[in-house]
Amino acid sequence: MVSVSGGDSSSTEADASNVQGVEKVVAMTTGIPQAGFAIGKPGAPVTVREYIDPQCPVCKTASTKTIPAIVKGPVKDGTAKLIIEPLTFIGPDSSDASLAIAAAAKQDKAFTFTEILYANQGEENTGWVTDELLTAFANKTPGLDVAAWDAARKDAATGDVLFAVSDRAQAAGANSTPTFVIKGPGGSEVITGAVEPQVVIDAINKVAS
Repeated sequence: MVSVSGGDSSSTEADASNVQGVEKVVAMTTGIPQAGFAIGKPGAPVTVREYIDPQCPVCKTASTKTIPAIVKGPVKDGTAKLIIEPLTFIGPDSSDASLAIAAAAKQDKAFTFTEILYANQGEENTGWVTDELLTAFANKTPGLDVAAWDAARKDAATGDVLFAVSDRAQAAGANSTPTFVIKGPGGSEVITGAVEPQVVIDAINKVAS
């Protein structure tokens, strides 16, 4: 797989002592159920799978440009649920961060953890994903049992979850990040890149019936 790396690639300086963006993420997610890697009502007619790499700068752009309107709109109103699908192809930092996301998913906090991570993303393959930084994100994720999360990210079963994500990405033809695979009663759509949110919302509405 090849990461899409164009667009806005600006990154904050990853700093475990100064985690950014937590209040904004909490405000966006409050009152919306999460389960595993998903946010939204379990019975929502449309499923949006967002294939990401935690290091992908375009995914960070999508987290600020595309995702909030989707969550506040069709996810919050019950039309769609959004599932984060973390991939690990950019480098070792991707693997460590994806394991941390998968560990948070075991406590139904993957989306919140991921959005906090993106708000503090460092430069690709610079070693920015440290245990200290990931633990800082975990401590800032409301309701997360950090000790249980730490144990889960070291569990071999958590790695198996990521292999399953990779298999789904290949089956869906998702060869760049972010890729949105949108499925509902009316069919399916695939959208790549940090697009305007209305592009994804229109696709959700198209496949919803």
